Amino acid sequence: MISRTGSATLVDVARIAGVSLKTASRVLNHSPELRPATAARVREVMTQLGYQPNELARGLKAKRSAAIAMIVPNLADPFTAIAVQAVQEVARDKGYVVILASSGGDGTIENSELQVMLRRQIDGLILLAANSRKSNIKPLFEKNVPIVVLDEPIRGEKVDCIIVSNRKAAREATKHLLGHGYRRILAVGARPELFTCAERLNGYRLAMKSAGLDAIELLVENESSFTAEVLSTFLSDPNPVEAIFTLNWVCTMLVLRALKVLHKGIAKDIALISFDDFELADMIPPGLTVVRQPTRELGREAARILFERIEKKPNDGPRRVILDTEFIIRGSCGC
Repeated sequence: MISRTGSATLVDVARIAGVSLKTASRVLNHSPELRPATAARVREVMTQLGYQPNELARGLKAKRSAAIAMIVPNLADPFTAIAVQAVQEVARDKGYVVILASSGGDGTIENSELQVMLRRQIDGLILLAANSRKSNIKPLFEKNVPIVVLDEPIRGEKVDCIIVSNRKAAREATKHLLGHGYRRILAVGARPELFTCAERLNGYRLAMKSAGLDAIELLVENESSFTAEVLSTFLSDPNPVEAIFTLNWVCTMLVLRALKVLHKGIAKDIALISFDDFELADMIPPGLTVVRQPTRELGREAARILFERIEKKPNDGPRRVILDTEFIIRGSCGC
């Protein structure tokens, strides 16, 4: 019986397993050249000794950190949280850790976090950009760090990008409201400079234009400037809006709170569709009709492509992957 010392080295493992240090190292690095029986014997000794590899030392030797970074605007956003979980699952299978950071939607903070990640010698980055019009990623290109952009393509940068069919989904959601007979439909969005907001707004405008109707928009530069008073001007007008289409989860929350303050009932007084599904959306009477993004698939696809870049697999240049959304009908739209 081999006792667990808590400080076993790879030399100890090799000696007790009866193999060379080079063979033990190959087992550690999952080399396919080893005989299965030899690899199994070495792993058994590693387990019995409680051997823990020094990842820092291995990283320095292999010139890699076995860590990728993920920088997002808001870790509290359900969309972001699910995407992060999916990335972590893929990274874990690859033997990597994910270092997370939040930019708060601020480009200056994002740039600062990117510099920190570079100093940590990350092997790759998945970025939900704070601003799709301004790039902070050039220093990573200079260091040959693979990058995948999620949700917000960065204008002018040739980089792998994973997004959803924002414009198409927003147009279909608006057409659904039009199908109920609503003619005064309000689109509520924040940070209109963002790609996602702009694309969803374009989809809404196309549907309204096709119906021969004017677009009605409530767009704020920052979520903090949205108030119940601002929304009330659209509801108390002599010709008030009949339905609201929110362009992301944060706007949905803001509208729900404002409607409560204004004593307006969903579906009863105003129809509502949310771009983004979230936990308990089906529990808010009479259940929120939503555009559901394939968030887990977005995260997994971003991680898959990133690891292909890290492993230097052949590629045909930057990829732009577009995934479809799902329209979930509940009661808030008038159905």
